[in-house]
Amino acid sequence: MSWLLAYRPFLEPLPVWNYWYLLVIPLCAAVAVVYKSMKCKTMSRVPLEAAAILLWILGGFGAAAIALMLLVNWLAK
Repeated sequence: MSWLLAYRPFLEPLPVWNYWYLLVIPLCAAVAVVYKSMKCKTMSRVPLEAAAILLWILGGFGAAAIALMLLVNWLAK
């Protein structure tokens, strides 16, 4: 009966409301590593190329966030 008191991820999510935006970093890192591990000819090139594509993804997210912030501020005037 004690297993009923265990953590239930879909019924009781973790309280990450204050820093949810930081979870995009490990998600993008995982996507970059998986993508580059399929595309690279040798696995020795994966860490460097995955780091480069991670920065591209995060830069794109940052640029999109800034563009949307400017658009919302322009439309609110």
